[in-house]
Amino acid sequence: MMTDQNSAVLEVSVEEKGVTPMPQTLLNDTSTLVSFPTNTNDFQLKLDFRRDIQVRVDNPQKIVEPLETYITYRVTTKADRTDYPHKEYVIRRRYNDFVWLRQNVAVEYPDRIVPPLPVKHTILGQLDRYSKEFVTCRMVLLERFLTRLVCHPILTEDKHLRVFLTANATEFTTYKKRGTGLLRRMSNSLNTISVSYNSRQVDFEFDPIRNHLHGLSEKLTMLEKVAQRIHKERKELCVESHQLGAAFIEWSSNEQSISVALSRIGHTITANSSALRHNLISNFISDWAQPLKDYVSYIECVRETLSKRDALQIQYEQSLMDLEKKKADKDRVTNDEKPLMSFWSKSEIDKEEKIEKMSQVIPKLVSAVEANQERLDICSDVFRQEYGLWKCQKKADFKSMLTALAESHIQYYQHCATSWDLVFKRMASE
Repeated sequence: MMTDQNSAVLEVSVEEKGVTPMPQTLLNDTSTLVSFPTNTNDFQLKLDFRRDIQVRVDNPQKIVEPLETYITYRVTTKADRTDYPHKEYVIRRRYNDFVWLRQNVAVEYPDRIVPPLPVKHTILGQLDRYSKEFVTCRMVLLERFLTRLVCHPILTEDKHLRVFLTANATEFTTYKKRGTGLLRRMSNSLNTISVSYNSRQVDFEFDPIRNHLHGLSEKLTMLEKVAQRIHKERKELCVESHQLGAAFIEWSSNEQSISVALSRIGHTITANSSALRHNLISNFISDWAQPLKDYVSYIECVRETLSKRDALQIQYEQSLMDLEKKKADKDRVTNDEKPLMSFWSKSEIDKEEKIEKMSQVIPKLVSAVEANQERLDICSDVFRQEYGLWKCQKKADFKSMLTALAESHIQYYQHCATSWDLVFKRMASE
């Protein structure tokens, strides 16, 4: 394995052949990735989150080959399930492997909400995609993606997911090549169904959901943009505060009578600046900006799933219109009314023949309507289940995000208040 230490900020290690044990506490704690709801009274779930399998993504390595350079990640899986013969699996996967996994799961479960992957590039702006910050951020998002998959009550059973988590490099490459053509054909078909619906009327039952998703996506996008501006201003404030603290400390050397007070103020300003960086700046990407962007992508996945249900409704409505039109045509011919098509004959023989043909077509149209309605009902029920799970997941995730945001601010402002209070008390006692 070749490494390039000069171009990569990330420390690249030799691929490990052995299994690195995961601490038992990690298997019971996924709060840093996905917060699972503990109370689902808001929605009577027919499904529940799986907790008998855990995944971890870590140990990124930069691979330099003659034709390409890429990052691989170690994926460690611990499972207590009959379809996983071993208790622990350790394999390595690159980003394109995760893309393959999501595509296959989406094809296998077109009516399910498949969680998103981090975008291919620029998830952190214009950062070098081999930088430590970029790779670490992507690693966290990939682990969140896998965690959502394995804990989903239905998606966790997917055969492609099981191969992804358990197969060695050779087996995995062979498995991927087998289904490439089928995946491409099915993906194109699903995309056609999904896109064809856009300009048609849909069931009003789902309009509130659609409007909520659209509004939530806009709000989170705006929130992330505002947060980015505040983040930029905080970084500038941090730099200027350090300079201000240094200025007070330098001033103290020239003012003997108040030297101690000036020095304390200078060191307090510097310490508070460090606290600002530690509590509100250094964790901004991982604790706030990244989760917000991730949820905007997640919302888009929900909307895509809803659009597939809408496409089925359009098929149902179209088949119902065809049936009603054929019945109306039959009634007109039966009642000797002038038909819509001028070339129809008025003779009794032609009339009987047309009625007979229509009588044969109508049952087929009825069957088509019933089949389309059944497909629509099944897909609608599945979406209601999926959306209920997603809402519970969203509530728990946002609670975790907002709690972390509040705690970081509390820690910062408590540090500032305590440090300034100490300076004030010392100055008052001297």
